[in-house]
Amino acid sequence: MSKKKKTEEVHEEETKETVEQAEDILEEHEELKEPTLEDVIADLKEEIQDLKTKLLREHADLENTRKRLEKERILERKYAALNVVKELITPMDHFELALQVEPKDDKEKNFLQGFTMIKKEFAKALEEAGVSEIDALDEEFDPNYHQAIATEKVEDKESNIVVQVLQKGYMYKDRLIRPAIVKISE
Repeated sequence: MSKKKKTEEVHEEETKETVEQAEDILEEHEELKEPTLEDVIADLKEEIQDLKTKLLREHADLENTRKRLEKERILERKYAALNVVKELITPMDHFELALQVEPKDDKEKNFLQGFTMIKKEFAKALEEAGVSEIDALDEEFDPNYHQAIATEKVEDKESNIVVQVLQKGYMYKDRLIRPAIVKISE
């Protein structure tokens, strides 16, 4: 190789390096230069869109919370008397037991008539409050409303039919207060 060609090659390499350095300097300079008005507007539009999206999400969360609280308040009002009603079921059972006694004389008969009247008024008040008895006798056993504690073989009954109610069950509006305790056929 001639000296001239070597010199030209070296010079060419130096020129390439210089061009690369110049390009690097230009890239750095472009990164440092101030944004244009269009860039600022585009950034602000993007930020506005992000804030709008965030605001809509927050508004939706607030609306969902408001609706949930309203539903809870409605349910709370609907079942406000549930605890009182539960406590009144036991005295109702006691009235039932008292009315099963056979009177021996007129005095006891008068007492039973009084108890019958009180029980009827008591049952009427509970019914108006939303309490209802669970009909179980001669119905098909339903574990959602009945609690079977015994089985009995009965010839004229199909299997899983309630043959005896040992303790009445009660509903308050659409909620179970107490299941009926029953004996079912085998």
